[in-house]
Amino acid sequence: MMNLIMFDIDGTLTHTFEHDLEIFEVSIAEVLKYPLFKMDLNEYIDKTSVGVTEEAIRKLKGRDPKTSEVLKVKNKVLKNLRKTYRESSQTFSEVPGASLFINQLRQLEGVRIAIATGCWHKEALFKLKASRLTISGIPLATSDDDRNRIRIMEIAAERARDFYECSRFKHVVYIGDGLWDLHASRDLGYSFIGIGSQIQPFIEKDDFVWFQDFRESEAILSTITRLLM
Repeated sequence: MMNLIMFDIDGTLTHTFEHDLEIFEVSIAEVLKYPLFKMDLNEYIDKTSVGVTEEAIRKLKGRDPKTSEVLKVKNKVLKNLRKTYRESSQTFSEVPGASLFINQLRQLEGVRIAIATGCWHKEALFKLKASRLTISGIPLATSDDDRNRIRIMEIAAERARDFYECSRFKHVVYIGDGLWDLHASRDLGYSFIGIGSQIQPFIEKDDFVWFQDFRESEAILSTITRLLM
């Protein structure tokens, strides 16, 4: 029976999280013709591109968002990402060791890979390409599929079952950088591995395995082996 390793993107595979917030702030303000504002993701329920956009519009306008507004923000985010890349391509990079680690996982018998991200589909693909990460042959679920992170992770697992022709996975391990990733994983009964400095402060309280990046690949693979037992 196969096991599934599922990845987040922002802050996990790519170093884009900090700039991502700035781009959303600018994009939403431009679409709504509203003064630039600061976003605190801790104040948002669904920490996905759709969820954050819809909730930001409610906060700023005091009403439900229009479908056209969300679409305009979606397109504006992609436009501003491209602009940022043109002006400073080094803004986008993989989390150290990410591509090598994915290649190592591809070689493991009984292990399959999927990606579940809160990004929109085109947003996710752009960030991965700009960071020089290749995910060909890896099932992907995004904020275009659902606004809720848990549901996105479920869809990624469903697509992985279809893609790998597997009726079910024995174990699923989610690798992410946010506290919301940890909570969603636990809600779904997935094991969790934390990556990066954003989630590090919560180790003692929430008791999970953590690594700074993927350069400790042997230690991460050892942890995965233990979690899959």
